[in-house]
Amino acid sequence: MGATWISWRTTATVFITLLQIKALISVQTTVTGVEGQTVEFKCEYEDGHKSKVKYFRNDKNTILIQTEKDVRSVRNGRFSLFDNTTGSFFIVRLDKLTSRDSGTYRCGVDSQLIIELKVFQGTVYDGIV
Repeated sequence: MGATWISWRTTATVFITLLQIKALISVQTTVTGVEGQTVEFKCEYEDGHKSKVKYFRNDKNTILIQTEKDVRSVRNGRFSLFDNTTGSFFIVRLDKLTSRDSGTYRCGVDSQLIIELKVFQGTVYDGIV
C-alpha cells in the first residue's frame, strides 16, 4: 500500500507558477472611444511570432479580423490590422465607433491581450469623458 504525499509547499509552488503563466498569457487593458470616431489597439507579441497569424476577436470568440501567415496588413469593413514586425506588435483600428462596439475583445497570436472597449457619446479629453 503506497500513499502519495504532496507537501503544501509543492502545491503552493505549482499554483503560483500557474498564476504566473496565466498572467503572461493574458493581459487586460481598458480603452475608451467616442461614437463616430476611430480607436486603435496595440497588441504586442514575442519576436518568435513575427510570421504567425495575428487576430482580433470579440467576446463571443468570433474573429473580426486576422492576418494570414507573413501578411502584414489587412482590412475588413470597419476593421484594419497592421503588423509591425520590426517592433513585434500590431495595431488594430476600428473606424466609425458605435455604442454596440462597447465590450470585451481579444487580440494576439498565442498569448492574448484582453481589451475592454467603452464607447461614449460626446467628446473625450485625455481619457476623461
